[in-house]
Amino acid sequence: MSRSSEQELKKDLGIWDVITNVLSISIGSGIFLLPALVYVILGHGSIVAYIACGLIFLALGLCFGEVSSRIDDTGGVYVYIERAFGPLAGFVANILYWFGVSTLACAALLNAMADIASTAFPAFEEFGARFILFTVVLGVISFLSYRGIKNGMTLIKILTGVKVIAILALVIFGISSVNLENISWQGFPEFPKIGEASLLLIFAFLGGELSLVSTGEMKNPKRTAPMGFVIGIIGVVFIFCCLHLVVQGVLGDQLIENQEAPLAELAKNIAGDSAFLLLLAVSFIAVWSTLSSIFVMKTRVLYAGSADGLTPSIFSRLHPKYKTPVVAISFLTILDLILAASGSFRYLLVMVTVASIFIYLGVVLAFFKFRLIKKNEDQNLFKAPLGYFVGTFAFISLIWILMQSSSEELWASAIFITVLILLYFIGNFVRKRIS
Repeated sequence: MSRSSEQELKKDLGIWDVITNVLSISIGSGIFLLPALVYVILGHGSIVAYIACGLIFLALGLCFGEVSSRIDDTGGVYVYIERAFGPLAGFVANILYWFGVSTLACAALLNAMADIASTAFPAFEEFGARFILFTVVLGVISFLSYRGIKNGMTLIKILTGVKVIAILALVIFGISSVNLENISWQGFPEFPKIGEASLLLIFAFLGGELSLVSTGEMKNPKRTAPMGFVIGIIGVVFIFCCLHLVVQGVLGDQLIENQEAPLAELAKNIAGDSAFLLLLAVSFIAVWSTLSSIFVMKTRVLYAGSADGLTPSIFSRLHPKYKTPVVAISFLTILDLILAASGSFRYLLVMVTVASIFIYLGVVLAFFKFRLIKKNEDQNLFKAPLGYFVGTFAFISLIWILMQSSSEELWASAIFITVLILLYFIGNFVRKRIS
């Protein structure tokens, strides 16, 4: 199924925009804590967990890349699931993605920005100052989104560029202080510990697939989406690995004593106490970058579900001049502000990770289905090397991750999905009665 309204969206995005969004979302606030958390579990063998997670997400990236080259409608992973398995699966995936994952994440990130700001300015511990910060941040990104995705991407590129350059600067200047004994190989870690550390890293990697949501606004989606996403994933893995090796190489066992701020300790080793405020600013920018990317992309998920007739049609209404989903942007801006200010999102955050994994599983299954039923197809499509092997590896890895989740996470997600299924059938019943 294709959408006629899709022709109205401006085709402004290229490969670098996709790469930027992957880097922006995946390299978030978690990167400032991960080196210490992983080292506490695995010690000198920490890099093994990064390699394991890198392989899992590279396999996922290849599956996502192939599916994205087959479907050039806006919506990303939601639309892949809907095209493969029908409107019920699409309805659940759509709401699960823009609300159960993205909106809750945005509310959490807004509060993380306020928490970081309060470290230097205690006034941000108060509700009034936090609310003003939420309003300004959301106001800036929503205004740019109204004016066109190209405008929103300009801000995201600036923010992402600043945080990537800052992280690479830490790596480059830290190399000269590396003690090789701190990164010397001392034997393969125990497998259960690799699993424990890998789970931490996998949660940090989540979200990069949102960069595929804006396929309908890409100049050459069959090439731009898969190539940009796979290159972005490789870039994320490379940055994570380089940063960890330098932090571990410089600090060694000091990481155990600095679990709350390992990068701040690294910065102090390089540039003294004055580096603390600089790193604080970089962490604020890192969170803002991630928030901006998620916000811009999730508005397209809501738009796509509406354009496909799964949610109210008003959300697919485009701005007459800028050709952007103006109603979806306005609605999600207000919803983010309410959730962030009220703190109610905290009760639902427990299901974000499991919801993401369910959606990933849906895309991998769509990958298999499209491969099996679409034999005669465009030879220019991106095809994942070792396709079935890569898909199987990704599927088994996701099941393994799901099995490590807590019962609380699984129950929260199961209840939410059950409610969505009921809403779908109730909505269908009401529409039939009205018609």
